[in-house]
Amino acid sequence: MKNIKITLSDQLVAEIDKLSDPLGVDFSRIVEEALQAWLRRHYSKRFGEEWIAALKKYPDDAGRAEAWFESQYWSEQ
Repeated sequence: MKNIKITLSDQLVAEIDKLSDPLGVDFSRIVEEALQAWLRRHYSKRFGEEWIAALKKYPDDAGRAEAWFESQYWSEQ
């Protein structure tokens, strides 16, 4: 764990306190969850951008799609 110093507006802190106090949620936990959510959005967006770039560089061949589709099914006999 690392302690960090951040500056937030008084209005934002008041809103967080108003909602977190009755729930007994620690301010540090709220900040940590918010940062984790931000990271997930960032990585998801970056993954999408990289995926699109890869598809542009190496477009899918429609003929290969049939082979993948067929490989998903097998007989239970």
